[in-house]
Amino acid sequence: MDLSVPIYNEEDIEYIRKLAKDKFNVVIQTALSIGLKSIQMSEVNMNCHSYIDPIKEIVINSTSQNTDKIQEIDDKLDALLHIRTNSSRKGRLSEDLCIRRLIQQYPEWEFSDVTHVGHEGDCRAISPIGEILYEFKSYDTNVNRDQIHKFYNDLETTGIKLGIFVSNTSGIVGKRNLEWEIIKGDTLIIYISNTGFNGHGCIMATELLIALMTNNILDTENHWLLHQNYETDEIYRNLVDSLDEYRSNNELLYKLQKHIKDHRSKMNSMVDSLEGEVFQIALNSEHTFSKILGLVDSIKSKDQVLKNFNIEDFILNNNFSPKFCNWFRELEKIIMNKQCIIHLCDNEWLIHKEEKLIAKTKSLKSKIQLFIISYPDTLNDFNPQFEEFKDKKIVIELNDNYKIWEIVSLRLN
Repeated sequence: MDLSVPIYNEEDIEYIRKLAKDKFNVVIQTALSIGLKSIQMSEVNMNCHSYIDPIKEIVINSTSQNTDKIQEIDDKLDALLHIRTNSSRKGRLSEDLCIRRLIQQYPEWEFSDVTHVGHEGDCRAISPIGEILYEFKSYDTNVNRDQIHKFYNDLETTGIKLGIFVSNTSGIVGKRNLEWEIIKGDTLIIYISNTGFNGHGCIMATELLIALMTNNILDTENHWLLHQNYETDEIYRNLVDSLDEYRSNNELLYKLQKHIKDHRSKMNSMVDSLEGEVFQIALNSEHTFSKILGLVDSIKSKDQVLKNFNIEDFILNNNFSPKFCNWFRELEKIIMNKQCIIHLCDNEWLIHKEEKLIAKTKSLKSKIQLFIISYPDTLNDFNPQFEEFKDKKIVIELNDNYKIWEIVSLRLN
């Protein structure tokens, strides 16, 4: 490409004139190439697109990946802790509780979790009395008849003759809290409901199933249980009454646990409040005692007591909020109790003890900070909840918490 461009810079013109003819074209081409590269770099520096766009792309990709990972972690935590209240999570928790409870109670039995297998209930157990099929429910409302018929079909599909249907948190339509039935003359089903979210229901039902099978409930020709002189109806009524009593005790237990938790929280709050009042009274008492000693000393020496600092004059001369005024008054009491002296510098307090600067205040728009300048090399009692290190100083932000004032009192020793 041939170009014809006028040149106005005198220094450039002088340099070009001195070029040897054999180097002229090469130098001009090189200078043009370098110049264009410089202009491109200058444009990059001015609008930053060449830097921002790749960084923006990296940030977007990283954010997307991190979001996916965070969501995955969140889902795993939800699955682990069963925090969500939807029915599937709640049902899964119920199944896990019951199965683990059964394994603990009957370690010699063989249990299989079949919740993800269709038409096979939630759990199968191989026991000395035969194979048992379990179904666990944790509904907010009563379990409907469709679920019962589905359990019938699961028993028929698997060919299992013993079934236990547990509803932990609600009743079962058409069934009492404890009931059993024999279908088709050879299949025994135990129903138990409203026993709570603790896995006890499946144990009760299993024990009842073992008892009934041990006493040949399916052998109608030999009149099961009669040889032990038990009345079936009386046994059933006693079981139902006991189950109702158990459920009532469970409900009462949960209520009492909740009441205890609420009362403990209230009592802790009351104790904190009382401790704060005790600290405040003790602080006032020490302050009064220090004043008494000061007055006695002034009488002994017959010297006039000179006040270099007056808290009320300081507050009056500043437009502090009520909270700030209270905090300054509390701080002044502690300082006086520690026999320290307050001097003002740019409206901030400089706190001296034995002519040594040990602390100072910093008043901001919404908070007051106390900087502890003099402190031991080793702090075994440092409290990171209320203190922090900054520029080789301990920084304490003042507030209404009595524990803050205990720390301030300790630091000004």
